[in-house]
Amino acid sequence: MSWTALEERLKQGPLDVMIPLGAFEQHGPHLPLDTDALIADAVADRAAQRVGDCMVAPCISVGASSHHLAFPGTASLSDATLRSVLVEVIQTLVGHGFRGAYLVTGHAGNVGAMAAAMGELDATDRSRVVSFDDWPAQREAIHQVAEAQLGLDRELVGTHGGHFETSIMLAIAPDRVDMASAVAGHVGPAASASAKLRSEGMAALSPVGIIGDPRGASADAGEIYLDALVGLVVEGIAAHRGRSKQQVAQ
Repeated sequence: MSWTALEERLKQGPLDVMIPLGAFEQHGPHLPLDTDALIADAVADRAAQRVGDCMVAPCISVGASSHHLAFPGTASLSDATLRSVLVEVIQTLVGHGFRGAYLVTGHAGNVGAMAAAMGELDATDRSRVVSFDDWPAQREAIHQVAEAQLGLDRELVGTHGGHFETSIMLAIAPDRVDMASAVAGHVGPAASASAKLRSEGMAALSPVGIIGDPRGASADAGEIYLDALVGLVVEGIAAHRGRSKQQVAQ
């Protein structure tokens, strides 16, 4: 949109803004470096369409990815830098008259900066922002639908470059996926994998940069995973809007 078109839309009634966060980091030999940004955009777009009265900002496409720096091509921001970027983006956008702002991430490494940014906002701005930074809840939603609807073991589904991210990419950007290069990565409990990833880096956990096994991925499974992620965002926005209405009524 142009600034004039957005100005006119803001005059027509309450409008929220979705701010997707991605990363520029390796996702194994079969997925592109901007996988997380593409997924964040897809989740934000679909959630905005479902809730209505919500625009999607351009993705903040470089995130906190220091644990992937052993792999060529990865770019990373420090938590402090990303936190500052988020605070200033939020403040400037809500300052233009957006009713609320929603932070949606496609990369688990961003959640610390997201939570810290919320802590830096003043009370007025903070009341207008929802940060979807509960990554364990998002991971659990993915694993639950994998078990219930796809009959898959959650350790094979994985958390990075595995079945779930590869399937989503096959659903939203199949031309960017090289399934001939897909290989299994680290397969094991998600909690222990995440702990080693944070403490030692991805290369120590998985030399190919994958957690899970992407080889059985499909676009149909990707739609199921996307629906689960979008559902969490939609529920969160509905709850926030409901609280805001109650506060206005009081």
